[in-house]
Amino acid sequence: MHVGEGCADHFAVLGFDILRHICFNPFDSISGIDSINSWRIYSNNWGQCSDCTMRGAAAAAQSQQHPGHHDNDGEKFLAKQLNWIHGAAKKECPLPPSACWWQQGSIIKGIPTGQSKPNCKFLVRDPEFLEILGPAPELKLVAETDAHEGGVYHPDNNEFYYSTTRHKVGYTSMITSSDEKDSAGEQNTQVRKISLDTGEITTVFPVTDVANGMVLDREGNLLICQQGQGKKPGYIQRVDVKTLETSIVADNWFGAAFNSPNDVVVKSDGTIWFTDPIYAWAQGFKPEIQVEGQLYRINLDGVVDAMATNFQRPNGLAFSPDEKLLYVTDTGYLQGEEFDKGKRHHIYVYKVREDGMLSSRRLLASVGMYDGSAPGLGLPDGIKVDTKGRIYIGSPDGVQVFSRSGKPLGLIALPDVVNLGFAGEKLNKLYILNDSSIHMIELQATGAGLHYASKFMKK
Repeated sequence: MHVGEGCADHFAVLGFDILRHICFNPFDSISGIDSINSWRIYSNNWGQCSDCTMRGAAAAAQSQQHPGHHDNDGEKFLAKQLNWIHGAAKKECPLPPSACWWQQGSIIKGIPTGQSKPNCKFLVRDPEFLEILGPAPELKLVAETDAHEGGVYHPDNNEFYYSTTRHKVGYTSMITSSDEKDSAGEQNTQVRKISLDTGEITTVFPVTDVANGMVLDREGNLLICQQGQGKKPGYIQRVDVKTLETSIVADNWFGAAFNSPNDVVVKSDGTIWFTDPIYAWAQGFKPEIQVEGQLYRINLDGVVDAMATNFQRPNGLAFSPDEKLLYVTDTGYLQGEEFDKGKRHHIYVYKVREDGMLSSRRLLASVGMYDGSAPGLGLPDGIKVDTKGRIYIGSPDGVQVFSRSGKPLGLIALPDVVNLGFAGEKLNKLYILNDSSIHMIELQATGAGLHYASKFMKK
């Protein structure tokens, strides 16, 4: 069958009334099954299921005997249909080059977990991942550079900002992003930008207060997480990218200095949200912990509120496209320079209430390694979302992609990924940072939450 043929007709022929519900009502929830949307893949035309899923449904129908009706709750029946379609879709879906299905292995039987064929760059766990990749995905090397954090697209000059890996330096009188030159210490990261037109890399600030995560505010200014060092607290800094004038947005909560601001996002109302783990102390460039690692919000009047706690190492964060959910990664597994297998490697999700407060925290995903290494524990660092609510996280095995309900969809394999960001005039190019290089892949997806860049996006 073809994509152009309607779901309703085929479901009617097959007697799949409940599956027709999935196709045309993807945002409904039936009997607590939270991942309906992850079983439903769309073609470019709204209201029509993809060729892959439809052929999977047809194959499932031919191999199974289905009742003509279902119980009122429909849960067991729906679960069977979803499992049949998923398994059949795997067999029916043609894979693009360099892609393969992920396979569950066995330690006792000696069956490796991971890629089902050699030299696989895209590991597929769910057919929805194929919609994101498109027919011919290609991961391209953009530059060899020690790109670590940031990953911020600025559309004015088609540039991509990032911070470098941390290294020791002596005092320097070069241009610094620090608002006090005397604070420049032994630990340093640089802020750089790369032209996406020419590939030229420019150092914006050779010396910083250990800059880390970044984001643009609604006016196109660069907000930088400065971790601080020694006795100088961490702070959130605003930079006018045209003049390089800097200012401190916030550096404390009720007089308690920030530890080491890690990553930052801006909500559509202009509030600034950031994580503040204790990594500066754990990694040895601050003498003590100032306050437990928390999630903060800087209000429009400059007042800082703690919005969430109970983290081991709060790290990346991102809002869902409608800003009704907030995702936060916890990388407690990386304590400082050492790993602790008993700590967290998780993505949490909060509901954002109408009054702006957070509630109903739950685990979205416990992140592992697609090849079962290290020892099966992932490290969810930077996090981004697309306009369909899918979640992209940087991990030691690459970019892992999840549905909005937390279902693993697939992996873009690349070692040691830390952060990532959508860029380009259509915001469909994903740039990936892994401490030694920047890679790019063009996706059939559009980045969300980019309030300034989206003003200039071409449809």
